[in-house]
Amino acid sequence: MKKTSDEFLKEFEELLSQEMSETKCKVEEAMAYSVLTPGKRLRPLLIWSICTDMNVSSEYVWHPALAVELFHTGSLVHDDLPQIDDSPLRRGKPSCHIVFGNDTAILAGDGLMLRAFRVLSESPANPVVKEQLFRCFSRTTYQVLVGEALDVQYTGGDPSLGEVLNMYAKKTGALFSFCFACGPIMSEKFEFVERFSKLGEVFGIWFQILDDVKDTCGDESKLGKPVGKDVALGKPTVTKILGLEKSKIFADKLLKSVVHRLEDFELILTCRLLENLAKR
Repeated sequence: MKKTSDEFLKEFEELLSQEMSETKCKVEEAMAYSVLTPGKRLRPLLIWSICTDMNVSSEYVWHPALAVELFHTGSLVHDDLPQIDDSPLRRGKPSCHIVFGNDTAILAGDGLMLRAFRVLSESPANPVVKEQLFRCFSRTTYQVLVGEALDVQYTGGDPSLGEVLNMYAKKTGALFSFCFACGPIMSEKFEFVERFSKLGEVFGIWFQILDDVKDTCGDESKLGKPVGKDVALGKPTVTKILGLEKSKIFADKLLKSVVHRLEDFELILTCRLLENLAKR
């Protein structure tokens, strides 16, 4: 019998806790503090839903799902640092650097990203699939770095809409690209990997625009992080360029295009997941 999303998330949290159970130094304590703080776990959930839709055995889902959450959390630890976004809150709790200091937070972010590759290396998938997973994960995680660098570069500047969307595709879209690609990789339908990667990238752009909208008019108590930071820091955003209402319309079209393409592949569980996200 296939797992429900709640069953998957419950087991995922247990495995994540096991992965972070040994803390032999302050940096590992900071890593565990950051990654075990309750979050949406959207990226692992997407890997699970797409793989379930494509009839991938659940035993192969855990390693990429854990890896993507570890890497994502590491990137958030770095994002929150005073030198980048200077955010005191993450997921409703004090950010890693507030609790452990800037130096330890930098190392904790690095550690989580490196841990992600170690976890992925332990996948029981066959060598061909494992090679494809590593290739995709290596490529997309590097794109996250490029996207973050562009975000820093554009801050205080006046980039075009195209430049901002390209930055979103890397900064946020890249990890979602990996999540979407896990289905065709692990089901060995390699001819669809690039197509699914692109869909994940577009979904990531939608997700980042939604984040912009929430930063403009969201509730800090619900978001678990400060609002209005983008404007205060002079961050380049789609809402700054298009305005709030046009940004919402643009984002809605992006999500509908992704859902439509997934419907063509009959990925019903994933379509429902994305549609429910849009309603929140």
